[in-house]
Amino acid sequence: RSDQAALIMTVLIFFLVVSPVLYLLSASAVMMVDVVGQLQNWFSGFESNAALSAALKTIINTFPLPGFLRDFLLEKAAGNQDVLIQGATNGLLFLFKGVTNNSLAFISSLVWVAFALFFFYRDGPLLVKKIRLLTPLPNHYDDFLLNRFAGLATVLTISTVSISMIQGISFATVTAFTDLPWFFLGVGLAVASFIPVLGGLIIWGPLSYYLVATGREGLGLFLLFWGAIVNGFLIDNILRPVLIGRLSQWHTAEDPDDGLSALGHTLLTTLATFGGILHLGILGLFFGPFIAAM
Repeated sequence: RSDQAALIMTVLIFFLVVSPVLYLLSASAVMMVDVVGQLQNWFSGFESNAALSAALKTIINTFPLPGFLRDFLLEKAAGNQDVLIQGATNGLLFLFKGVTNNSLAFISSLVWVAFALFFFYRDGPLLVKKIRLLTPLPNHYDDFLLNRFAGLATVLTISTVSISMIQGISFATVTAFTDLPWFFLGVGLAVASFIPVLGGLIIWGPLSYYLVATGREGLGLFLLFWGAIVNGFLIDNILRPVLIGRLSQWHTAEDPDDGLSALGHTLLTTLATFGGILHLGILGLFFGPFIAAM
């Protein structure tokens, strides 16, 4: 039945898209609160400002920072321990507040979209009929545009979600054999792969830098290689166009009228993907195909 089918699809989309973001938000909040508490305990454990200053200098010298930045931090660390403590705490709290506010707005929009999807799934054929009646175009032009939009949106959405899941599973698999939080990193990379341009770089880049800076050069370089070459090049730049091409061929074969299909060339679907995402963000996944179809 249409109600049950629409509910199943909406629940599936909620668990595939909304629940990972909720998990990342809650896990990051717990981690950030824990970091703030550990920093406060660590700062309060020193008996004198001299001991704290020496510890801060040791930490600063540990990281492979540029010379001018290291000198600046060492200068600020001498005699400004209280300011540094307050600044670090306020910075973390500000970051947490910003992430929380942006994430809550993003999650609210996702929940609203998931809610609206139920009615689109259930009443989709009726809505299409009304659109065909309301537009000033002849019906065959309406069908032409709607078929293009449906085909491109289907191909782009399935390919984007699939590539994100593959990248997340790939990164979680290689980090599962380490002491790193592999599930958190896998989900984080899968969600980050939706972000235009940067993608998974915001996950494996800082992580590799941290591992190299803390003495685990081998693991850091390996994750750098895996993120840049396997996830970034092989999966994103080679597997994605191949998957888009296969899906385009499949949808063209399913289309009873090949003349209405705009999916005959991988370049069109790829341009619609990147053009929509770069200019409109995540909503470009849907508006990009519509603009390309028009």
